[in-house]
Amino acid sequence: MEELVEKLSRLLGEMKDWERRPIVKAGSVVVELVKLPRRELKKGVEPEKLALHIRLEDSFKGILVEDSRELEDLIEAVSHEKVREVAKAVEEVNRKRRVVEFGL
Repeated sequence: MEELVEKLSRLLGEMKDWERRPIVKAGSVVVELVKLPRRELKKGVEPEKLALHIRLEDSFKGILVEDSRELEDLIEAVSHEKVREVAKAVEEVNRKRRVVEFGL
């Protein structure tokens, strides 16, 4: 773990703002390491930092995860049985709407 922390600390110093480095691809989901730039807030300055960027491979937009608690919450939410049931139902609804027939 210490070795990984050292490597990530080095990367934080080497990467440009918003630069992304792929970590893993599972199906159509990509998880990347991204460097978030320094931000000036009303109550002070938030330094540059690293985050995980979880996105679909054909999309630029995704979810930024800044700590392990957020990741665990995300995993729990998308693993919930109700979410799986709704996802399957959404897929079924969308499948019925994919084919559009035109008259000749």
